[in-house]
Amino acid sequence: SMVQETARGEKLASPAEVYNVTKPLFAKHKDVETVLGIFLDTKNRILAIETLFSGSIAGANVYPREIVKRILELESNALVLIHNHPSGCTEPSRADYSITVKVMLALESIGVALHDHIIVGDCYLSMADEGFIAKVSSKITDFEVL
Repeated sequence: SMVQETARGEKLASPAEVYNVTKPLFAKHKDVETVLGIFLDTKNRILAIETLFSGSIAGANVYPREIVKRILELESNALVLIHNHPSGCTEPSRADYSITVKVMLALESIGVALHDHIIVGDCYLSMADEGFIAKVSSKITDFEVL
């Protein structure tokens, strides 16, 4: 909770900064997959860093509806999702890609951006840096034009 408190109001400029701020939060339960959310205001300052979901060594269920509820409560304008892979491997699973798309669609419907989905293991992987977030965003934009 100290990490969350000291980060409030700060801007995180890169996935590496997100990794450095959140890695200690995963250290407590290394053997359990945990999903965190960094909720941002209109100037991308941190409103809150919260544990959203927790599961087992093999996965955690993520419910976009619950994320939307929390965004509305915090009056957040953007979100960064972060979750750990207890195995240490940061390669996204099919489920990781799928939930990213579902969350992006849910957030798009309320005018909120998903800036990134970061997977933490022995190092980290940023879906934004990998181009996945932009690719999905482009497809959502194409769909809206129809």
